[in-house]
Amino acid sequence: MSRLQQASDRLKAALERLETAAESAIEAKSQTTDADTAEVETLRGQLSELREDYDRLCRTTETVSNRLDGAVDQLKLVLDEEPAKKQA
Repeated sequence: MSRLQQASDRLKAALERLETAAESAIEAKSQTTDADTAEVETLRGQLSELREDYDRLCRTTETVSNRLDGAVDQLKLVLDEEPAKKQA
């Protein structure tokens, strides 16, 4: 076998290894991208759930605050009426 033929064979083998490595890298990148996409979708779902929880907690907090304000107002009325009853 001539040196030219040997060099050609080595070059052909090197190119095949390079193609195999490139295909493996592309496949790995594709799998990583798919995993990243799935993770992003999961995080979007979690964010949506957290926003819903936050909105629900805001409504609950407002309701409780309004009820507490009403209870405080009623207590003030009762406390204001007691001295008037004692004087009468």
